[in-house]
Amino acid sequence: MNVNTLTAGFGSPFLAPRGLPIRSAPVPAAQAARTLIMSRARVMQVVAVLLMLCLAAAAAMVLLFYPAVAAGDATQAELARNLGYGAGVVGLSVAALTAFYRWTAPWTAPFYALASGLFMSGLALGFEREFPGIALQSLSLTFAVFLVLWVLHGLGLIRVGRRLMVLTYTATAAIGLVYLASFLFWLLGQRLPFIHEAGAGGILWMGFIVTVASLNLLVDFERIAQMEGRQQPSYMPWFVGLGLMVTLVWLYISVLRLLARIRR
Repeated sequence: MNVNTLTAGFGSPFLAPRGLPIRSAPVPAAQAARTLIMSRARVMQVVAVLLMLCLAAAAAMVLLFYPAVAAGDATQAELARNLGYGAGVVGLSVAALTAFYRWTAPWTAPFYALASGLFMSGLALGFEREFPGIALQSLSLTFAVFLVLWVLHGLGLIRVGRRLMVLTYTATAAIGLVYLASFLFWLLGQRLPFIHEAGAGGILWMGFIVTVASLNLLVDFERIAQMEGRQQPSYMPWFVGLGLMVTLVWLYISVLRLLARIRR
């Protein structure tokens, strides 16, 4: 299964457009009683913790597999990739569960961060054997996009209205449907070439996904801004931070695949 099948569309369960509330499981009374004033600083503190956990898990994978991968060991590269896929499935399942049980976010968000670190590094190591340096390039570009969009949105130079939100989620859902169709074709022994292959079509498709993932970041930033200064449940910074991490992971994997197709 293609990696984007695991990631496309999972920014939306966390931060839905205004007027499109998410149905969530009932919150335990003890959790519902704890509230705080939401702030972007608090969310970024949570995101920083999650990023550190993610990078720690990725560093462990690199220390374990990179020497063999750098030496051209295809078996170790494939093992790292498979471990990454397994961690991705587990992490995505936890994130999807948290979308319905939001109050669990303080516990599930760190777990997701660790799993996503294994996921991203496993796939990056799989590509690293064929395209040396691609993992660091993808990481640098992802953080560059994140910081640029964060600053531009914070300065008010990019405005995110309802139309852009709906467009972003529509495009995200369309990507998910395309990969679902691709999976069904795969079961029938067929392939959609522009999704899985290099060439102009594949590069344009991955460029489109990177663009949509970046738009999801803007939507995440806007929802955080809308919550700022409001009374929210104490678990909400972790829930919002988890949503932002899901988008960042999607963006990183998309950038990684785009660079791989360009370098083929």
